[in-house]
Amino acid sequence: MALEHMVWLTPKAGVSDDKMAEILASIRALTHIPGVVAISAGQNITDRANGATHGVLVTLEGADDLPAYLNHPDHQAVGVVLREHCEVLALDYER
Repeated sequence: MALEHMVWLTPKAGVSDDKMAEILASIRALTHIPGVVAISAGQNITDRANGATHGVLVTLEGADDLPAYLNHPDHQAVGVVLREHCEVLALDYER
Protein backbone atom coordinates (compact mmCIF):
# COMPACT_ATOMS: atom_id res chain seq x y z
CA MET A 1 0.00 0.00 0.00
CA ALA A 2 1.54 3.34 -1.07
CA LEU A 3 2.21 6.08 1.46
CA GLU A 4 1.70 9.80 0.85
CA HIS A 5 3.96 12.14 2.83
CA MET A 6 2.35 15.58 2.67
CA VAL A 7 4.18 18.72 3.87
CA TRP A 8 2.80 22.25 4.21
CA LEU A 9 5.33 25.09 4.32
CA THR A 10 4.97 28.62 5.64
CA PRO A 11 8.05 30.78 5.05
CA LYS A 12 9.41 32.66 8.03
CA ALA A 13 9.57 36.46 7.86
CA GLY A 14 11.98 37.75 5.26
CA VAL A 15 12.33 34.53 3.26
CA SER A 16 12.39 35.44 -0.44
CA ASP A 17 10.54 33.82 -3.31
CA ASP A 18 13.94 32.87 -4.76
CA LYS A 19 14.87 31.05 -1.55
CA MET A 20 11.57 29.17 -1.57
CA ALA A 21 12.15 28.17 -5.21
CA GLU A 22 15.60 26.89 -4.22
CA ILE A 23 14.14 24.89 -1.33
CA LEU A 24 11.44 23.34 -3.52
CA ALA A 25 14.07 22.38 -6.12
CA SER A 26 16.16 20.68 -3.43
CA ILE A 27 13.09 18.73 -2.29
CA ARG A 28 12.26 17.66 -5.86
CA ALA A 29 15.84 16.36 -6.18
CA LEU A 30 15.24 13.70 -3.50
CA THR A 31 13.73 11.20 -5.94
CA HIS A 32 16.91 9.08 -5.75
CA ILE A 33 16.15 8.02 -2.18
CA PRO A 34 15.09 4.34 -2.08
CA GLY A 35 11.33 3.88 -1.79
CA VAL A 36 10.44 7.22 -3.40
CA VAL A 37 7.97 6.84 -6.27
CA ALA A 38 7.37 10.54 -7.00
CA ILE A 39 7.79 14.02 -5.54
CA SER A 40 5.62 17.03 -6.33
CA ALA A 41 6.23 20.47 -4.84
CA GLY A 42 4.81 23.89 -5.60
CA GLN A 43 3.32 27.18 -4.51
CA ASN A 44 -0.20 27.33 -3.11
CA ILE A 45 -2.66 29.17 -5.38
CA THR A 46 -5.57 29.56 -2.94
CA ASP A 47 -6.18 31.04 0.50
CA ARG A 48 -7.42 27.74 1.99
CA ALA A 49 -4.23 26.54 3.72
CA ASN A 50 -4.20 28.62 6.92
CA GLY A 51 -1.20 30.64 5.73
CA ALA A 52 0.82 27.80 4.18
CA THR A 53 2.23 29.09 0.91
CA HIS A 54 3.92 25.96 -0.46
CA GLY A 55 3.26 22.25 -0.42
CA VAL A 56 5.07 19.00 -1.02
CA LEU A 57 3.70 15.55 -1.76
CA VAL A 58 6.10 12.62 -1.64
CA THR A 59 4.73 9.25 -2.72
CA LEU A 60 6.56 6.30 -1.18
CA GLU A 61 6.18 2.64 -2.09
CA GLY A 62 4.85 1.93 1.40
CA ALA A 63 4.78 2.93 5.06
CA ASP A 64 7.89 0.85 5.71
CA ASP A 65 9.85 3.26 3.47
CA LEU A 66 9.04 6.36 5.53
CA PRO A 67 11.69 5.93 8.27
CA ALA A 68 14.46 5.37 5.71
CA TYR A 69 13.29 8.40 3.71
CA LEU A 70 13.11 10.65 6.77
CA ASN A 71 16.52 9.48 8.04
CA HIS A 72 18.33 9.55 4.69
CA PRO A 73 21.27 12.00 4.88
CA ASP A 74 20.07 13.94 1.82
CA HIS A 75 16.59 14.37 3.30
CA GLN A 76 18.12 15.38 6.63
CA ALA A 77 20.25 18.06 4.90
CA VAL A 78 17.20 19.50 3.12
CA GLY A 79 15.28 19.40 6.40
CA VAL A 80 17.88 21.58 8.15
CA VAL A 81 17.50 24.29 5.50
CA LEU A 82 13.74 23.85 5.43
CA ARG A 83 13.30 24.34 9.18
CA GLU A 84 15.66 27.33 9.13
CA HIS A 85 13.45 29.12 6.60
CA CYS A 86 9.94 27.69 7.11
CA GLU A 87 7.37 26.53 9.56
CA VAL A 88 6.64 22.92 8.62
CA LEU A 89 3.53 20.78 9.05
CA ALA A 90 3.58 17.15 7.86
CA LEU A 91 0.98 14.41 7.51
CA ASP A 92 1.39 10.83 6.31
CA TYR A 93 -1.33 8.51 5.08
CA GLU A 94 -1.61 5.19 3.29
CA ARG A 95 -3.63 4.81 0.13
